[in-house]
Amino acid sequence: MQTKAFGYVRVSSKDQNVDRQVKDILALGINERDIFIDKQSGKDFDRPMYKVLKSYLRPGDKLYIKSLDRFGRNKEQILEEWRNITKEIGADIIVMDMPLLDSTKYKNISGLESLITDIVLQLLSYFAEEERSRIKTRQAEGIFIAKRKGVKFGRPSMEYPPEWDYYYSLWKHGKATAVETFTRLNLKKATFYKLVRKYEGR
Repeated sequence: MQTKAFGYVRVSSKDQNVDRQVKDILALGINERDIFIDKQSGKDFDRPMYKVLKSYLRPGDKLYIKSLDRFGRNKEQILEEWRNITKEIGADIIVMDMPLLDSTKYKNISGLESLITDIVLQLLSYFAEEERSRIKTRQAEGIFIAKRKGVKFGRPSMEYPPEWDYYYSLWKHGKATAVETFTRLNLKKATFYKLVRKYEGR
């Protein structure tokens, strides 16, 4: 049976760059079409391209990942996915920056594969999860401090133009059309009517 090699790349948001991970996987000789990329959080494995990748995996295939935290950040789920791929599907996982996490290395040594992999995975996935918790804590602390300093979060509230009362009054009394009014106030139509509803308490 012919086996294949795949690569998996993940970053946490759409504006983060995947080039370095992709370049390192391409250097292994893996075809670009066999590299699957997700741009979302590693909190769980509910990721579209990861699911597609997993559906392609067959016994003997190899899955290359740059580092464990690119695979995921939830300790229990990392362990579950690793065992599912290596035991149930029968494919191998190779974590490129952690040589011990290479399921191809211990296949011929009875019991050693599970022992070493489980120990290293338990440790590294724990650290990955702890790092995620620290990031969330720092974010929450930063938001709390910023709010105490008066920093506003969310969309800025709409402000009325300086001549709003005058032009609103003309329009309300039928002396100007809505188009003339929001044009003179330099507003978009939708913004004008939102301000009207707000102004009239609706």
